[in-house]
Amino acid sequence: MKKRTLKTLFLSGASLLTMALTSCGDQGVGDVDQVLPSDDPTSEVNIEFWHCLGHDKANNLNIIVDAFNKKYEGKYKVSKTKAAGTYDALADTIKTKSAAGEVPALAMGYPDSFSVYMTNNISTSHLYRLDGFINDEEFGYSQEELDDFVPAFLSEGQSYQFEGTWSMPMYKSTEIAYYNASYFAGANAQNDNKFKGNSEFINLENAANKSEATEEQLDALRTWVEANGGYTYTVPETWNQMFEMARKMKSDMKNEGLEKTEFYPIGYDSDANMFISQFAQRGIPYTSVGEQGDASSQFLFNNEQAKGFLTEVVGYVNEKLLITKNVLGGGKYTNEYFTDLKCAMTIGSTGGSSYNVSSNFKVSLAPVPFADGKSPKYIQQGPSICFFNNENAYVHKGAWLFYKMMADPKYNADLALENSYDPVRVSSYETDSYKTWIGKHDIDLKYDIPYHTKDLKNYYMTSPVFNGSDTARSEMEKLIGKVVNSGNTVDKALSDAYDACAATVA
Repeated sequence: MKKRTLKTLFLSGASLLTMALTSCGDQGVGDVDQVLPSDDPTSEVNIEFWHCLGHDKANNLNIIVDAFNKKYEGKYKVSKTKAAGTYDALADTIKTKSAAGEVPALAMGYPDSFSVYMTNNISTSHLYRLDGFINDEEFGYSQEELDDFVPAFLSEGQSYQFEGTWSMPMYKSTEIAYYNASYFAGANAQNDNKFKGNSEFINLENAANKSEATEEQLDALRTWVEANGGYTYTVPETWNQMFEMARKMKSDMKNEGLEKTEFYPIGYDSDANMFISQFAQRGIPYTSVGEQGDASSQFLFNNEQAKGFLTEVVGYVNEKLLITKNVLGGGKYTNEYFTDLKCAMTIGSTGGSSYNVSSNFKVSLAPVPFADGKSPKYIQQGPSICFFNNENAYVHKGAWLFYKMMADPKYNADLALENSYDPVRVSSYETDSYKTWIGKHDIDLKYDIPYHTKDLKNYYMTSPVFNGSDTARSEMEKLIGKVVNSGNTVDKALSDAYDACAATVA
């Protein structure tokens, strides 16, 4: 018999009795704890999977769908539907269609959206709890298999407003610092001005200022520049080091008469991620599942520590040391400033690496600088899978079997790497395809991303998820802009953010 620790401990006696008596294909709406039938359907059952991946990001997903449909031909058939083009749009589509009674068998997305599908009342949840499937003696996971999931990825599924497991990981990403390695080594406007006309510098700079520049070429430029009193920079490890470096860059530009140049040393492509991760590192209260409907126990960020951090960050923006997506406004991203040489370093998702590529300089990677004196914590991103109540046990079984194939170590490695994401299984990192992929890390950024994140996954963090947590995240995204662009005080910006969140549970 399989022994597991993810037991369904949260079921009432009535729910267990309902599960025991429920027949295949006759499970009621609101019965969130369901069982898998031991048999298979007598005719092929359609399994709708809604996603938001573009054609160029779905090659390996198509391979998995084809393999599944071949293996279970005549029993279960997965129909893959691109229901929207973005995660937010997919969530909106699901909310609209579920209100009209139409749901897929399973869908990809983010936990904040899943919590909305669950609603504030467990009896009206569109999703079902997965512990019964996980612990199924025949079709579930053994303890050894559960231990093969990256712990942080698996535990995310238990961070919702109701006890139990409500989602399973698809593949994951985090944030990383993209930096202009050519600039740091000396290929920058300061040195162009200082060494203007120096052929030796120009030749070294030209060699180092290309996307394909080697470490040897970067080192050669750095050595020459430093020997001749020029400007080079060291990649920061901590938050304070990052802004000390930013100030030095601005000071060096001023020394060379370049102070009027539009340049922000640091860019941050998600204001929300910055606040959430820094709050976690600094021990600043952010959100809690708390008591459903009690805003004061759920939204905790309107506090003195948060006000102090927001004041600090606004100061960096006003000094032009930092630019963020929300400050830019108009749908712009800081990666555009990075590739246009208006930022030396930008922090963004590993899933968006293609937007941080430039043919004009060498892009390198580093962990996001963390709060001084604190342990690193990196925000966990990337889609998970949720399962919808279709009132048909065979649909539920087919959906679960499809997820298990998607989470197979080899299939999942290929699925994740195609999009520069991390696989969810520990054994995926030992597959030949994974080792071959990261073995090319010095060739292209898409190979370099997983090469770096393999060492970061032990520091990933998540925030509590509940109906309203997506509003909290949205309000974090707006904070700096409310102060810098709209003239609000720090106190008012946080107070208004709290009121907007409280309104979601009123």
